[in-house]
Amino acid sequence: MMNKELSVPVMSFWPSVYNRICDQTKLLEYRRRFPKNCEYAYMYISSPVKAICGIVYFGKKYDLEEWKKEYSYDSEIIKRIDKYLDNYKYAYEIKAIQKIKPITLKSLRENNDGFVAPQSYLLLNNFPELAKYIKSQEEFIDEVITNDLVDLLPNNICL
Repeated sequence: MMNKELSVPVMSFWPSVYNRICDQTKLLEYRRRFPKNCEYAYMYISSPVKAICGIVYFGKKYDLEEWKKEYSYDSEIIKRIDKYLDNYKYAYEIKAIQKIKPITLKSLRENNDGFVAPQSYLLLNNFPELAKYIKSQEEFIDEVITNDLVDLLPNNICL
């Protein structure tokens, strides 16, 4: 059996989205594109935070167009999906989040020439020195926050 290489991105999040993930009110992450074989990502929190503050762990990947077929009987869900389809194509379950001591934009730039905060995401697979630096700075805060995803669908679709 061939061993698949995991994609490890640094994904950009707004502070409000990061907070909703931490307080477990956001259980699905929507994106236009996700890296292949992505099980987790470092979370870069945009302005005013400007730091990598966590690691988000993903579960199952969903295609919004597939949801439209699966939930075609529910007009409210279809309306919500249609609204999201303007900007997103996929959703990933958020299985858990691990907060880490912030790795500031300033320190990322000082220790990695040319570092630019990602608009959507950047793959650490393509930046081995940056990956090594982030790993060396990784300091867990508190326990892992684990989500109960048993009754995730359809109630949490496109909220």
